[in-house]
Amino acid sequence: MKLSSGLGLAGVGLCAIGLALTTGCSSSSSSNSTGDGGGGGTGSDKCGDPGVQCTTQPAAPTSGSPTSKSHNYAVRTLYLGDAKRPATPGGTPMPDTSAWKDYGYNLDGLITTKDSTDVCTLAAGAQKTAQIDGTGGIDNSFGENILPIVITTAGSDAASRINQSISDGSFTVMTFITGFDDSAGSTANATGLSGVLLAGGNYTTATDGGMPTWDTNTHWPVLPNLITGCDGTNGCPAGTDPVANAQIKFPMAYQAGGTFVNGSPGDLDLTLSIGGQSLDLKVHSAIITFKPLMPGAVTDGTIAGTIVTSELIDSLKSVAGHISTSLCSGSAFDSIAQQITQASDILISGSTVSNASGQACNGISIGLGFEATEIAAPTAADVIKPQPPAPDPCADAGAGM
Repeated sequence: MKLSSGLGLAGVGLCAIGLALTTGCSSSSSSNSTGDGGGGGTGSDKCGDPGVQCTTQPAAPTSGSPTSKSHNYAVRTLYLGDAKRPATPGGTPMPDTSAWKDYGYNLDGLITTKDSTDVCTLAAGAQKTAQIDGTGGIDNSFGENILPIVITTAGSDAASRINQSISDGSFTVMTFITGFDDSAGSTANATGLSGVLLAGGNYTTATDGGMPTWDTNTHWPVLPNLITGCDGTNGCPAGTDPVANAQIKFPMAYQAGGTFVNGSPGDLDLTLSIGGQSLDLKVHSAIITFKPLMPGAVTDGTIAGTIVTSELIDSLKSVAGHISTSLCSGSAFDSIAQQITQASDILISGSTVSNASGQACNGISIGLGFEATEIAAPTAADVIKPQPPAPDPCADAGAGM
């Protein structure tokens, strides 16, 4: 999955720290269901044990036929974890520093508090509070540990500026789904759904200043990054079908009680455009879910997964100078890298997410929310050539990273 933003790092939520999407995980030997770090009881902390309720994506139904319709849903609002979802979709989110607890899913089958010991070993200098889970063991170290730094650095209006940029057409993420019943209040069960994920570029640039109307007449420009046979420099061969050639596919998707689930968790690529530079992230074992709001719109969207900490730091290092030239010096960047490392809360090996004592945490969990609106199905004519990267400010300053 690739997510593109033209607002710089702050525009995707990580500003001077440079992180935008992550996933969470943790576990606990003495826990409570809210993961508030209060010590909890002494019972089991494992999902599935008697009395233990964990927040997980809906299980696949055993039967049910998909519809014949296709929909292309474009993310219109992102919830980073600093505010609760509005009571009514499209309303104003309510600021809440603990809202992160309700974004994401339990990824490791455990519910963790600050006193948990059956979890991976935190990085040197990290506080034990870094491993606290959200509601029902939701794993979201990004919302818990990274977002507060973003807010401090980028300003309390960082999330609203991100969403204003989406509304203005700076970027979006598209999920093209076939078989989903989006009728209002749908509780449909169906197997055999399919879909793909595509990255939306800058709508206003591609349309010479036009603004998206957020309806089925809106053809959003599609970046080539997630399309087979294309590249980020030269784009795609003429006539390339972005859906048929999408790299990220959901061949085992389903609808359970109305909720769409992308199926077996897989790796999703996220691309953040920072000062003309692309910050490439990979979310491993990613889960995408959403519910029907009304024909043409979905709500309660969730993206959950895990980022390898070292991959995040390497990607950020390549674009740090575009965030601030002060990060061109090794010592300045090393300080940020240390903070990111201390947010590690889970184990990731390939596409396998786990958590157990005796191993150093090497991943950062993430949970994000979103709302999306149906736009026109992507076509070959919508695929664009990406803009060339901006000059490296560190090179211009004669400094190295």
